[in-house]
Amino acid sequence: MSTHNYYVDSELGALKKILIHSPDAGIGKIIPGTFADNLYDDIVHLKKMQKEYNHYVKLLLYFLDPEKIKYIKQFEAAATENKQAACFIPGTKEYFNSDKVLEAQSLLEKILEDEKVKLRLIAAVCSYEESSLQTQQKLENISNVALLAKILITGVFPAIENGTDEDQFIFPPIPNFIFTRDIGIIIKDAILLSRMATSARKRESLITKFLALYFFFKDNPEKVIEVIEESDFFLYEEEERKQRIITIEGGDIMMVHPTHLIVGCSERTSSNAVNEIVHTIFSREDLGIEKISVVKIPKKRAQMHIDTIFTQVKRNVWVLYGRYSEKILTAENNSKQSYYNKLSHNPRKSEMEQVEIIGFRKSMNEPYQKNKDYSCTNNPPGIESLLAQISIEDFKVNPNDVKIIYSGGNDFPYDEREQWTDACNVVALKEGVVIGYDRNDKTAGAFKKIGFEVISTEEAFARFDAGTNPLQMENTLILLPSAELSRARGGSHCMSMPLLRAPLK
Repeated sequence: MSTHNYYVDSELGALKKILIHSPDAGIGKIIPGTFADNLYDDIVHLKKMQKEYNHYVKLLLYFLDPEKIKYIKQFEAAATENKQAACFIPGTKEYFNSDKVLEAQSLLEKILEDEKVKLRLIAAVCSYEESSLQTQQKLENISNVALLAKILITGVFPAIENGTDEDQFIFPPIPNFIFTRDIGIIIKDAILLSRMATSARKRESLITKFLALYFFFKDNPEKVIEVIEESDFFLYEEEERKQRIITIEGGDIMMVHPTHLIVGCSERTSSNAVNEIVHTIFSREDLGIEKISVVKIPKKRAQMHIDTIFTQVKRNVWVLYGRYSEKILTAENNSKQSYYNKLSHNPRKSEMEQVEIIGFRKSMNEPYQKNKDYSCTNNPPGIESLLAQISIEDFKVNPNDVKIIYSGGNDFPYDEREQWTDACNVVALKEGVVIGYDRNDKTAGAFKKIGFEVISTEEAFARFDAGTNPLQMENTLILLPSAELSRARGGSHCMSMPLLRAPLK
């Protein structure tokens, strides 16, 4: 593993390298009438969102690249209330430019320095966005790669460049690019590229493909895994194509154990995509994946990916939205007060009836056979049982030590409110140290009940500055300020694409 620049074989290994993207100007262009198109549910105050996001970036740097903290503090001291520190703004000469906390826009700058790649990407973006030849030529004539990278992401052609008195919008914004988890997933030493389910995110897929091919795996293109529709896909009628379409988003893929991959079948990852992922991953002997667990969930906006329902905290600890726990549903139906649940239409029950766990297993001692049935017969009855099974079978945890933390403490209405603001969407900086949102009070209380310390980012920064080694922290939930971040509909897990994790010991 030590020879790899990019390698992920768990959700818990100490984070060493990560891809992020800071909230850009495109987010500030969304209006209520385009909420559905842009996958937003509210207007976000961009400046406040950026300041909140900077807490996230700074926390990552304390853990991954502490040498950059001194540099950042110089600029923080000079920042004003209405203007963020220049060191947090990609594309500026002051940007911190870490080689461990990588920014998508900064990487885009790097690949655009190659003239051939620049022309290919501009042509691809302009073709997809159906831009005019004049627009394409204007972009090709931009020599400032930092400016060009910014334009390709935000879609805004600055007035000073377009020869007019005002900025020109040449592409729609891609405001969901801050959720870098979704654009691709590192599986061992390879990357599975996403195929976004909505048009609002298609340009993200295109940019990510270029980053994968011309930066991450420039010297090893065979490590870039693409899953696409079959060659005769376009010959089918429209309704049939809907069934055969392939859409994949990284929030539905979890490299949970060196031999075990979890794949969600959801609103954003299609059933046909899941089928092809199973075949593709098992056919890659170099990846060493022996088991794939498919988690099929209802196609709902509120739970668009499986990582909005559950994420891993430790080998024996998970955070889960209780309405998708078969154990809680069974307990409710067996209680003395459950006549209402049994006799009426119960939303919790209808949700659970749409959840299915489908396992596939392949021995590493046998070659892959495409026509062989690798499906398991003893599938767990629900998500909570799957999580316990992973802890017990994959990580050899004592069954009595498995702990489930429920969104909102499993207390209605807080469970639903806090799942909506991503209480179940946490990312591990190392095993047992995770990032959450400060607005999810009841969930934070549930962490405390099982022995976790809960602190704010400000408290964490103060401790680190006083001499505490971040890598020696244990059993801690660190809370980001999230009044605006949470409006974008994604948590810390969504905002992270781990590129390198240390192996679990």
